[in-house]
Amino acid sequence: MPYLDRHPTPRDFTQAAWGVLAHGSFTGPAAGEACVLLCDSSAWATYAVSAERLLDVGELARAARFRFEHDRVTYVLAHALWHAALGICLGMEATHVPLGSTPAGQPRLRGTGYATSLSHSGSWVAIAVCADVTVGVDIERSPARMTLDELMPLICTPAEMADLARLPTKARETGLLKLWTRKEALLKAFGVGLNEDPSLMSTMSSGLVMPPASVPDQAPCRVLDLEPLPDGLVGALAVPATIVTSRLHWLDKAPEPAAD
Repeated sequence: MPYLDRHPTPRDFTQAAWGVLAHGSFTGPAAGEACVLLCDSSAWATYAVSAERLLDVGELARAARFRFEHDRVTYVLAHALWHAALGICLGMEATHVPLGSTPAGQPRLRGTGYATSLSHSGSWVAIAVCADVTVGVDIERSPARMTLDELMPLICTPAEMADLARLPTKARETGLLKLWTRKEALLKAFGVGLNEDPSLMSTMSSGLVMPPASVPDQAPCRVLDLEPLPDGLVGALAVPATIVTSRLHWLDKAPEPAAD
């Protein structure tokens, strides 16, 4: 069971998170820059109760729908870390971060001039922030939870399938998972998620990818592989053209244990 405090408060989690973020030299993104935080949320399990106090009503409702407790705790910790990191970027308490979403589920920080995105796979969490109109991040564990035969037709264009088919099996598995994270990051940045068919969107070019016809007002984005990442993890970041640099902060320092 996660740590249970008699009087857990959001501040308990926030102070621990800000200490680790400061140790990792995390600061908010400058103009033209995107920041990505990466951490293993299992190291934060003793703060699960105080972390839950940071979540809003909608987040709590979504957390309650998880079937397994470890998945619920990962969701809670990921979202609490998200609030804490955004508090640093916006110069405000984590409890005051105006984190909302569009009807399609794209995160919004209305009135701040910042964009943000969140991804988690297993216990790993990735948080992206930039001072622009949109951003998308995605991480996935390797090997993929679906077989190649199941996954390839769902996400690949014919040209991408042909390129992957030329690779040895192991390289093909890694290449496919990287391709999936690139497409997922773009779909998040465009605010459409899996409402759009990823097999119709090519990411073979290193240039800008145009948004789907259903969201013509969204900014074109380019996609970058997140590197270096821990073994068994791949990821990608999608950003508008005005974002020219990115920083990856891997939070490998665990928080101080919560007191009894």
